Amino acid sequence: MPPANRKKLKTYAARFFMGVGIAATVLILLVVLALWRLSEPAPQRPDKMIVTINLDQPVVEQLEPSPLDFALHEESISLLDILHGIDSARTDPDVKALVVKFGGIQPTLAQAEEIRSAIVRFKASGKPTYAYGTSYGDFGTGNRAYFLASVFDNIWLQPVGAVSLTGVAVEAPFGKGALDKLGVNGNFLHREEYKSFSETFTRENFSPPVRANMQNMLDDLAEQVAVGIADGRKWDVAKVKQLMTKGPYTAEEALKLGLVTHIGHADELDKELDTKVGEDAEEVDVEDYLGFGGDSGKSKPKARVALIYGTGLITSHSNGPADMSGEGVMSADKVAGAFNDATDDKKIKAILFRVDSPGGSPEASETIRAAMLHAQKAGKPVYVSMGSVAASGGYWVSMSADNITAEPGTITGSIGVVAGKFVIGGLAQKLGVTFDTLTAGGGSANLWSMAKEFTPEQLERMNAFLDSTYHVFVKDVSDGRKIPMDKMPDVAKGRVFTGAQAKKIGLVDQLGGYDVALAELRKKLELKPDDVLSVEVFPAPLSPAEKVMKILKGVGIEGAMIRSALGQWRMAATIMAPFLDATEQKPVSARIVLPVIR
Repeated sequence: MPPANRKKLKTYAARFFMGVGIAATVLILLVVLALWRLSEPAPQRPDKMIVTINLDQPVVEQLEPSPLDFALHEESISLLDILHGIDSARTDPDVKALVVKFGGIQPTLAQAEEIRSAIVRFKASGKPTYAYGTSYGDFGTGNRAYFLASVFDNIWLQPVGAVSLTGVAVEAPFGKGALDKLGVNGNFLHREEYKSFSETFTRENFSPPVRANMQNMLDDLAEQVAVGIADGRKWDVAKVKQLMTKGPYTAEEALKLGLVTHIGHADELDKELDTKVGEDAEEVDVEDYLGFGGDSGKSKPKARVALIYGTGLITSHSNGPADMSGEGVMSADKVAGAFNDATDDKKIKAILFRVDSPGGSPEASETIRAAMLHAQKAGKPVYVSMGSVAASGGYWVSMSADNITAEPGTITGSIGVVAGKFVIGGLAQKLGVTFDTLTAGGGSANLWSMAKEFTPEQLERMNAFLDSTYHVFVKDVSDGRKIPMDKMPDVAKGRVFTGAQAKKIGLVDQLGGYDVALAELRKKLELKPDDVLSVEVFPAPLSPAEKVMKILKGVGIEGAMIRSALGQWRMAATIMAPFLDATEQKPVSARIVLPVIR
């Protein structure tokens, strides 16, 4: 080897091992930091408490932080922890008040509705409730935050904050113009006219059917917000609708209009609490409060129910970048496995399936549904509780349940399918890239070629496949929900509904959240109101230490380097997910892509 080449090789090798060393060091530091946080002593339970909940952070269905999140203290809070904490505090004599903090981050409308119901139950105890906001929407759109805050006894707003009560809007990006300039076109097919996934890539605006569907859904969401605020503030709905047309409001305007009851900083609220509750009362975060435990374990449960989470994009397997980063994925192997374990467990009498998903692979969705049917055949009823979104594939996995509960603001339906690919032949030509293809064994060997559009013969096969999948979807919804087939065109064709609308047409059984679903399960199991019902998560969640050790065991230096760029990955994944899905060479996707609802 020439000396110059040997020198280059040494330089490359030195850079490589330096990179490996830095990555290994970063991984070790993250693990040490995570384990150090795990070793922090548990807080002691005060004799007198004010339970606080911080909603200026993402509210998630299942708290499964990645190692980087855990080490760097990137916070989120689980919806079930919020609900359980509020309900426990309601009957706890040591809890004297509840404070919920708001900021720029808002829960979804369905989450706000579920938390609001828990607040209403808490208020029935006679204990005071305080909402404190640095803002309710950051002078953007704060409908969901204020919808929730409006039910509190005391609504505080920081000076210079805002109550961003506005109308409700839908905004969706359309990329056809940009793709045309690049020389890329979307070659998509869908069933049927209300299925909007491909419009993001093939149109410059909503098609008339999709526009009508979205407007109908939007009107219902706006009505829910207005009615909820009117109920919370004891106003006429007409007054709230008028206020929504003229917002957002400054702090002074909000106080004058009665949207808030106090303007002040956090320390002023602390003084108010000292006066009303007592200086000896300590503020305790809801997660710490739950960590104190209670006496629920002293009573023997009359029945045990398995809680299975089905959240995120539906895939066949749980490995991949999204799963590695801690982002939600509903993998068929994990969820179906949880159903099978709950079915085999003789102590489990029923299954509560919590679904929050925009859909994904029909094959994976059907695998999960088959595991549900197996549980039902084994004599274990399956009840579904829908979260923020349970649409398309998210509805597929729900449709055969014995009972379905959804919040009024849940987005559901979208009974339809879509398939297609991006064709980059024009872009390749601009870049001077050419394709030369060899095939053997049939004309569809290059079906998923990104160089050319589908041929007429390939289109015929694609349409046959979509027709078959769509027919199965519609037929199974008809059977599962007892809706006659001649009525299905009114509820299918890709239409999207709110939970309130879905209740009227039979796609869900009742409106509400966890508490309503569990109440229905209690009836099914013939339990008395005071009988203890044990809800156990399947599969059992890993402890933080187990999560760290799992990563150490299963991920090498390359995985650590991926995690070091996690923030950039999450942003890129959010933007590119629809494009990546469309180029995965998957023939059909039962998925909804929702526009931004403000």
